[in-house]
Amino acid sequence: MTMYIAINRFKIAKGEEERFEEVWRNRDSYLDEVPGFIEFKLLRGEPEEEITVFLSHSLWESEQAFINWTRSEAFKK
Repeated sequence: MTMYIAINRFKIAKGEEERFEEVWRNRDSYLDEVPGFIEFKLLRGEPEEEITVFLSHSLWESEQAFINWTRSEAFKK
């Protein structure tokens, strides 16, 4: 079985990590409505001097399922 992972990287100013996580947790997400979506995770890296890097990744049944999402009404929301 082939799956597709989409990854985003966020550089968050030191001291703003908690606020970023709160906004992320409370955002409207429509991923569960999209065919082919499997799961979503947010990962927090070790703090650096001025930033903390966060990675989000979503797991899809296929690259085409991910592409379809980027063209969907759910993505536009």
